[in-house]
Amino acid sequence: MAETEPSRKDIESVEKGLEVPGPKADVIATEARRDDNLDVAGKYLAEILLRPDATELLAESTPEEERTVVRKADMIIIPLLLVALMMGAVDKNALSTAAVLGLRTDLKLVGQQYAWCGSLIFFGSLTSLFPALFTMQRFPAGKVVAINVTIWGIIAMSMAASKDFGGLAAARFALGLFEALTFPGFSLIISSWYTRREQVARVAIVYSTLSSLTNGLLSCNAWQLLFLLVGAITLSWGMLMGLLLPDSPVKARWLTERQRVVAVMRLKANRTGVENKVFKVSQVVEALLDLKTWLMFLLNICLNVPNGGVSTFNSIIVSSLGFTTRQTTLLSIPTGLISWVGSLVFAWIAVKTKQRCLTALVSCFIPLLSTILLHVIPRSNKGGSLGSLFIIYFYWAPYVVMMTVVNANTGGYTKKTVVYGMAYAGYLVGNIVGPQTFQASQAPAYTGGVVAMLVCYCVAILLILMYYLNVVRLNRSKEAWRNAHAAELADQDLLDEWHDETDFESRRFVYVL
Repeated sequence: MAETEPSRKDIESVEKGLEVPGPKADVIATEARRDDNLDVAGKYLAEILLRPDATELLAESTPEEERTVVRKADMIIIPLLLVALMMGAVDKNALSTAAVLGLRTDLKLVGQQYAWCGSLIFFGSLTSLFPALFTMQRFPAGKVVAINVTIWGIIAMSMAASKDFGGLAAARFALGLFEALTFPGFSLIISSWYTRREQVARVAIVYSTLSSLTNGLLSCNAWQLLFLLVGAITLSWGMLMGLLLPDSPVKARWLTERQRVVAVMRLKANRTGVENKVFKVSQVVEALLDLKTWLMFLLNICLNVPNGGVSTFNSIIVSSLGFTTRQTTLLSIPTGLISWVGSLVFAWIAVKTKQRCLTALVSCFIPLLSTILLHVIPRSNKGGSLGSLFIIYFYWAPYVVMMTVVNANTGGYTKKTVVYGMAYAGYLVGNIVGPQTFQASQAPAYTGGVVAMLVCYCVAILLILMYYLNVVRLNRSKEAWRNAHAAELADQDLLDEWHDETDFESRRFVYVL
């Protein structure tokens, strides 16, 4: 056995693309198959070692090869996720459009029943969030996502048959059950395809707010037809995802074998892994004891109380300014474009300055100030009220930028699943609370909603600052350890980057700020 054990020299030859002796490669692959701490990328590379063309496949990639892989992912992965997440948001926001198309009157909604219909979808997602995420870890991820998208399209169509509050409420809750995978599940997919720097722009693109544009374009004379159109598009897209969305880079049929290797090897510097099917209780415990997890949970509540409130009541606020039903639906279109452009601009600033937390912190001041303007400007001033309402939609920028921080700063697949889930749970709680702060009895000023938004933005700024200072502390601690153990860190093998280690466990892990 000793004669066939791979030495450091053997592994270095693999990294340089030199010939790999068959028996020693076999030992590496055999050990990899039994190593539950190795993620799918590591096991895949170990299997590549057994191939007669291993030297060519494992050769160092060229910039052109990497650009080709990224280009293919951008053409397939990003559009699939972008449209699916957009339709998930359309499903949610269609309620606001349906409200001015007669839904509240037709279903005889009274008091806070409409607000509860806005919140129930998030209760559904909160209920199924972690079961859905762990299902995605246990089974083929691409297929799980595609099935969920297909089912929520069917449920969205069923809302057209609602006859009263009970029927609409049940459909909204069921819709939430199958939309739970959107943000955290799509974040897991993005992190398995892109480097930490590349993730910023892709998250900003995929987390689009084009739902308002789509809602405006799909709006028609009957709210029932709106739900049918939205559901049919979502259903069709889910079926397309089932055909094209791979479970991970190593399963992408539209990449060559060499491109799969390049897709995996280019991510080794992330130190966040690609995918691991083994559920690890230790990583769950670490996620729950990590201060970063709870700061992001609380931050996402604060950032999304305004999101939930304004999204649900936007059309009602605009209508109260004296606009017609058609004008109100058309005026919902700019809000999504403003949110998306704002998130793209601040994502670009975050990358250029290499200061994601501080960029998110600064971006919070825009919706904070515009909320004040919306409250103090008289409703008789249509232009001022409408303009300040539009600017509030910059609220999406700090959420998107901070989610790229979560993606970049979490290692270990089970831990990522829990942390991403907790971050999304904060999003859901915020969206549940948001509509309830807008009391029907306070229309059209909605003073309670305005006060809630102002408080949440102020607290969000403090939480981002706390997250930033905590990450600075963690980086200093890791740097001190690395300086004291430089010789130990220099000794690593081909598969070292693909051990399913958390950001706490990996001494080489460096947090982004």
